[in-house]
Amino acid sequence: MKANKPGKKDLIQIVKFGLIGIVNTALDYFLFFVFFSLIHLDKNLAQVLATALAMTNSYFFNRYWTFGKKGKVKVNEMWKFIVVNLVSMGVTILCLNLFYDVLHLERLANAVFAWIGLGLRLAGDSAVLFCKLVAIPFSLAVNFLGNRLWVFRKKTTEEEQKAS
Repeated sequence: MKANKPGKKDLIQIVKFGLIGIVNTALDYFLFFVFFSLIHLDKNLAQVLATALAMTNSYFFNRYWTFGKKGKVKVNEMWKFIVVNLVSMGVTILCLNLFYDVLHLERLANAVFAWIGLGLRLAGDSAVLFCKLVAIPFSLAVNFLGNRLWVFRKKTTEEEQKAS
């Protein structure tokens, strides 16, 4: 059996997902900043709210543009999307707490800033926002794989015949 090699279509799909990911990540990060730094909510609650608000935008753009789905929204597909985003949000919260509360990555960043002579120092809100930034690649990987392999995956001919 021949393994599927990534082709031009796969690359285009990854680029589209990346572009939407950039927009939605910026939206999520901005909303997290508003909820955490301006409204002063707990970092975990701020992340839940930011994810909940950014998720709808992500669903429609990924469904119709990235993965080229046609027709009406399917309840089963939407629930899968919500599950993937909840798992992705869980990864973000886990990484955020691990990086900030356990590993204190801002200390490493501060040491690097001092070593290269930058006058930056992360503390308080900026330290949490830095750790949130470092968590992003982990949640993006989970989100892309979940959407590609489960939510918006193309059905095989056999699966399509069973569905009809």
